[in-house]
Amino acid sequence: MTTCLVIDESSIVAKVAARILTGIDLTTVGAESVAGAARLLAEPGAAAPVLVLVSASLQNTTVDASVRALRADPRTAKAKILVSLVESNLGTMTRAKRAGADGFIFRPFDRASLLEWVGPFVQAATPVAA
Repeated sequence: MTTCLVIDESSIVAKVAARILTGIDLTTVGAESVAGAARLLAEPGAAAPVLVLVSASLQNTTVDASVRALRADPRTAKAKILVSLVESNLGTMTRAKRAGADGFIFRPFDRASLLEWVGPFVQAATPVAA
């Protein structure tokens, strides 16, 4: 089973995403900050995620700093990173893309919209079995 890391200031978002993504065989772990995510991934037996959903509105950081930190960490450097936004904001989206984000999802999301957004990234990131 592959892993998705959800970094969001709301634990409810991580729980809802986990419930939805379990249906497509993604194990989901959640953290409220990039630093918290790094601590989770440093635990023995923690799997490197193939997909990271990171909130654009994390406290005490900017979206581009969050994405750069994820790209700098060897455990998340190759993961597909989707930035979670509440509304379209061209400036935020541009900064996130320049920092290394692969795409975006919009909140609030439901099962259909989340699966539609993450589907192509999960397929692209999942290793093919030999």
